[in-house]
Amino acid sequence: MYLSDFRVDYVQFGLTAAIGGQAEGWGGKRNVGGQMNYGGGGGARGSSGEKVNGKRGKLKELEYSTPHYVPYGEDGSRFYSDNALGHYDVISNAKPMVMDAINSMKINPTQVFNIVDYGSADGGPSMSLFYQIIGKLRPTYGDAPLIHVTYEDQAVADFKSLFMRLHGLLPTSDKHNYLKDFKNVYVAACGTSFYEQCLPNEFVNFGFSSTAMHWLSRGPCSLPDAVFHMVSSCEEVKEQFAKQAAQDWELILLLRARELAPDGYFGGGRWDSGKVNVFQKLSSMWHTFAMRGKITKEEFVNTNVFAYTRTPEEMQSPFVNEDSPVRKAGLALVRMETKHTPCAIHARWQREGGNARKHAEQFVNMLRSWSTHAFYAGLSDGRSEEEKTAILESFYNEYENEVAAAPAKYSFEHISSFLHVKKDKTAGPVH
Repeated sequence: MYLSDFRVDYVQFGLTAAIGGQAEGWGGKRNVGGQMNYGGGGGARGSSGEKVNGKRGKLKELEYSTPHYVPYGEDGSRFYSDNALGHYDVISNAKPMVMDAINSMKINPTQVFNIVDYGSADGGPSMSLFYQIIGKLRPTYGDAPLIHVTYEDQAVADFKSLFMRLHGLLPTSDKHNYLKDFKNVYVAACGTSFYEQCLPNEFVNFGFSSTAMHWLSRGPCSLPDAVFHMVSSCEEVKEQFAKQAAQDWELILLLRARELAPDGYFGGGRWDSGKVNVFQKLSSMWHTFAMRGKITKEEFVNTNVFAYTRTPEEMQSPFVNEDSPVRKAGLALVRMETKHTPCAIHARWQREGGNARKHAEQFVNMLRSWSTHAFYAGLSDGRSEEEKTAILESFYNEYENEVAAAPAKYSFEHISSFLHVKKDKTAGPVH
């Protein structure tokens, strides 16, 4: 399993992290013209309620009621894949470790080989990786085994773009399409949160995630002085976020241990940002909006991103003690690497220059793809949709103006920790 998080977290059943909003009660719809009719609060990936599922044993799962973030743009617009360009490069950096894992697996050609992309968004960034995996399996095993790919994300994900891309109605980034180019490959989507069991026991042979695991299941507390925990000056807040992130990470791993077949793999990673700290910049600009009266102080306090950037040590922690629940569930950390991925948009500007306004628009669209809903969620329910939209357009336009004035100053780099996790072949079903 492979995982990713902001400092991105990976395992040989992969996970990806993203950033989300705070308020509950999502009821959003999408407008024509590619703009979001935000229409409701955001929230953590799951709700704060917990349940014990008697049929699945004693492991606590989170009730999945409110999404951790809502995609920006119209359904089928492929906005995320067209603008979250750094995630393609992060996944490209993970490919050597992923292919080492695939090469080490003993695959039974008479059985279905199940691949899962956890936190897949609209599926674009991982498609070239899955093409490479399937392209490796086919020469070795021929048209067997049957291969099944599951894309997991929230129920509000842009699955329309995913399936339009898979069926050739939208272009892929490298013009290759594994569903069209290989026989006996099948795809499906799962709209169940990765804070619940998404798939049957021992179903997954290879799980992957990139840039999703940083989303927390819930907000442990509000952030009084910042939008993101990593730029808050309150140590108590940071401690509560760290505690919640540790609990969530263990839960994610235990749920994936159920889903992984013996000898199955899971992978993922974590990220951080570059020159002008994006998290600090977004937070300080939102605070400036409050000071200028564009939003209220209460709205600033209510704008919280419930995500956490785990350190490499925090990523490894569940695997250190042989008596830990994760180790007892049969999971072992095979390998971990940390890599730096430059900002693709910034690198292109440094290399080619060009139109500063177009560059700034693309840079800010990259941020919009994952951050818009968080800021929308902090705005008062007493505001009209038109007023909320106007505030957000003004907010991102100001950021765009700053980037256009000094393009070389702004970058969003990734520092990624790639984890390769394997389930012991002797491990029994996890209850």
